[in-house]
Amino acid sequence: MEFSPTYSHFVSQQGLPFLDVSFTSRHAREVKSCIFLLGLIFLTGTISQGQTPLAAPASAPVDEENYVPPWKTNEGKEASGFDWYVAPALGISMIRDTDINQFSGSTSGTTVSSGAATLAYNPGFRMDCPIGAKITDWFALEFAPGFMLNTIQYIEPTNGSLSIGSQTVSQNSQASLVGDYYQIPMLANFLFTIPIHPQFTISAGFGVGGMVSAAQTTSLQGVSLEGSDGISTALSFAYAGQFGIDFPFSENMQAGLYYKYTGTGAQDFTGGNFFQFVQNNNGTSTQSVEGYFLYRF
Repeated sequence: MEFSPTYSHFVSQQGLPFLDVSFTSRHAREVKSCIFLLGLIFLTGTISQGQTPLAAPASAPVDEENYVPPWKTNEGKEASGFDWYVAPALGISMIRDTDINQFSGSTSGTTVSSGAATLAYNPGFRMDCPIGAKITDWFALEFAPGFMLNTIQYIEPTNGSLSIGSQTVSQNSQASLVGDYYQIPMLANFLFTIPIHPQFTISAGFGVGGMVSAAQTTSLQGVSLEGSDGISTALSFAYAGQFGIDFPFSENMQAGLYYKYTGTGAQDFTGGNFFQFVQNNNGTSTQSVEGYFLYRF
């Protein structure tokens, strides 16, 4: 006889479904286990990235191969090329009294004769136009042509008297000499910058090169020298030193003020009826104060 299970038998063997909680408990444990495993995987992943679940996202990874430290960014800029600039300057020039070996000649029938003497000059005008390249933040190299003009104030004989026709100026006395004295320096400057404050810097430097000097006299003790033969010139070694303060006011522009000393070697003048015999064994010393404006290309 075939046995067919009845509902009462099923109940007696399995119990009522709503009273049997074994399946429900087992399902809950499995869910908790899955959540725990997922959480563990998530925590492991975030720790491997240098984070915690509650921490802010980490910064982007650093490209170690191409990384440039902040303190070297300026060096990278310098390496890309020189920082070219032009810095025209304008100011005054003051020439120290200059010793010469003689001053003589003739003009319109008047003979002028003097042995060693001292020339004195009036304060004059100076301009320079350096063209430079900033090699580093603290060093620049310049080519600095310039121009100076001073008028001659007097001549003072220091060895014997000065004769102008029938006039005589005794030794160590001053004779009025009217004329112009020109100087054209052409220097290579080596300039160093010292940053001491965000609003200004200090600069110092020196230069070497050549000097073209020229003199033209027009009258001596009221006697016209216009009939004499033009301008006398001399070419000599030149050197300079300078010290200044600079005020940058934009990335490409700055202004400033500097003092410059310019000296020459011995000078031997040629041409001209009077200065053709002039030798200046000690050279010429000029002090200048100039304001400048700098523009970077």
